[in-house]
Amino acid sequence: MTFMQFVMRKHFFTMFVVVKKHINTIMRIHRFLYVIMLSVFYCSAGAQSVDELVVSAFSKYAANDFQGAADDYTRVITLAPEYTDAYFNRAICYEKLEKFKEALLDYNQVVLLNPSDKNVLINRSALLESMGKFELALSDLNKALEMDPVFAAAYYRRAALYEKMNMDEEAVIDFLKFLEFYPGNTAALYYLGNIFDKNEEYAGAIRYYTMAISTDPSYVQAYYNRAYDYDLVFKQDSAIMDYTRVIELDPTYVDAWFNRGYIYDEMNEYEKAIADYSRAVQLNPEAADSYYNRGLARISAGYKKLGCDDILKAAQLGDKISKKFYKINCR
Repeated sequence: MTFMQFVMRKHFFTMFVVVKKHINTIMRIHRFLYVIMLSVFYCSAGAQSVDELVVSAFSKYAANDFQGAADDYTRVITLAPEYTDAYFNRAICYEKLEKFKEALLDYNQVVLLNPSDKNVLINRSALLESMGKFELALSDLNKALEMDPVFAAAYYRRAALYEKMNMDEEAVIDFLKFLEFYPGNTAALYYLGNIFDKNEEYAGAIRYYTMAISTDPSYVQAYYNRAYDYDLVFKQDSAIMDYTRVIELDPTYVDAWFNRGYIYDEMNEYEKAIADYSRAVQLNPEAADSYYNRGLARISAGYKKLGCDDILKAAQLGDKISKKFYKINCR
């Protein structure tokens, strides 16, 4: 099996992005609700138009009319220039509209009006991070934690930012601190697995993926990554079990079929390997490596013609190794 190829993991840090957005969304929705409660105060103070505009803005935001909501908040600001939540929520609308410079200006205004607002620092740091301004984003998170040393969301966000800045030791410390507040947080446990994986500390990665799975037994990516690592540390039976679980949870997960087939191939269980590669081919008919590996497995199982047909197909799809193999072994 000299020419065997292994498909590397894809979209390895997807979970991090989702969680980052999830945390921001919770915070932002909370702030919108807070604005509506504040608007009652404005109403009682004789500013009925402000109250109506805030409610209108909230309704438009909920209906995904972000420009309309931003316009309403602009009117609120005209009537109440020191109404910090109007700037805060308009910034969120601008982010939805991908008007990042305008969003940053609004967050800056909130900081000027209310320097002790730790929540705006969290949101501004997320925006700065998305703009590639990591040091400024880190500064905001540090300030938020100076204001509130038990601000769990800030530890999570800073840990994720540290990882992005390749400051893995600091990231681990902050994720562990976050877990002191939320011991069963699946995303943090999974992310720790990612960090240990990146540093090729597979035992640690497996440990944290296992913990993530214990909190969420249907966590497909955690099973997949753990399977991959089990194979790296020569625990093929455990890897097969995890890939099988991935397939049970998501029968369309091509890489799980491919990688399980690869392990069967290594174990000389060619019929099982052929079956898994065949499923990978069905799910992605343009994947040259699936044809190539199935071809090698078929040849090893004694089906040379079928195997060479697969190798030829892989070559036609642009795989250079397959082309070379076919010229040497299939003519």
